Amino acid sequence: MFDTEIIEDERQGLPSASGMQRLFLCPGSWQAERKCPVDEESEDAALGTMLHAHMEQGTMPEDPEDAEAVAWCRETERALCEKHLGMMENWGDVQTLREIRLFERDRLFSGKPDMVAVWDRKAFVVDYKFGRLPVTAAECNLQLSALAVLVMDRCEVDEAFVCILQPYASRKEPAVCRYTRESVEQARAFFQTCIKQAQDEHAPLKPSEKACRYCRAQSSCPAVSLALVNVTSGDLTAAWEQWTPEKRREAYDLAKLAKRWAASVEGKVKADLRAEVEIPGLTLAPGKKAFTITDAAAAFQILNGLFPDGITAQAFTSCCKVGITDLDKLVHGVRKAADAGAKVAESKDWLRKTLAGCADVKVSDGSVKEIGGGKNA
Repeated sequence: MFDTEIIEDERQGLPSASGMQRLFLCPGSWQAERKCPVDEESEDAALGTMLHAHMEQGTMPEDPEDAEAVAWCRETERALCEKHLGMMENWGDVQTLREIRLFERDRLFSGKPDMVAVWDRKAFVVDYKFGRLPVTAAECNLQLSALAVLVMDRCEVDEAFVCILQPYASRKEPAVCRYTRESVEQARAFFQTCIKQAQDEHAPLKPSEKACRYCRAQSSCPAVSLALVNVTSGDLTAAWEQWTPEKRREAYDLAKLAKRWAASVEGKVKADLRAEVEIPGLTLAPGKKAFTITDAAAAFQILNGLFPDGITAQAFTSCCKVGITDLDKLVHGVRKAADAGAKVAESKDWLRKTLAGCADVKVSDGSVKEIGGGKNA
């Protein structure tokens, strides 16, 4: 039923729970993405992978902000388990699964929940998101629905509670969604329909900012190209006055998609030029050299020793720009040593208040922000 020769991985050629939202929004994306090579891991993705590993292994990252995020996830998931599964005096009796790939009973799809706790015929399922953008709410999150189906198939439970922990987006108690055997079967039927449509070689491509956000096929997708042509053709100023608010929102989403497409094109052009592939009219300019002082104290001692009257401490520091991120970490480390309960956010706030008289605050132009999770949430 599935062609696993194009891309073979632990999913065994099946759709994954993490891609259900995109599969629903753009049925043709599944077939298109399977023909694309796996992208190199971005810095953000690498950070997420590292933090997931710490959650799985019970270790702590070195960075204080990352360590605080991991600690919050552990504290929150334990509190939520106790709340929704019932008070548990002995956690040793709780069956816990971490990062185990599960397959739907009829092998429709698979998924890898980050953490599953099972107690008294109930399961609590957690998915960690370490990005800084809020994700779709639990009650309408298709990845969580798919994970509920998988956990109900794997574990002998009558209820499954699912939630997302995203410490860099919100530290509020997350929304929790409850699934019963009946609602799981309803979800299974929905996914059967979605997957059947996605399996069709003529499945429609429906580009949108949300559907294309993490799709590997977006740079080669003909539907994306057509959508970009449609939104960029004609007189934007004249058309804007005629467009409905919904049409303006559609144009905004496509504009964000165009930015990513343009960035992808630029990256590929740079790669070609580095590989000495000739592109008419383009060349790769040499990178700019940046001279950076890495040890300010040593630099001051050298220069002050040579020019004691001219390069004083005050004169030297007037040439320096304080890296606020590094200073935040330094101050938090000192406050943490004095008070183990000190939080990163509290240290940042304390530092800014303490140095208010010798600092400047600049406010940038406001950015556009999606309300309530955005379109198609």
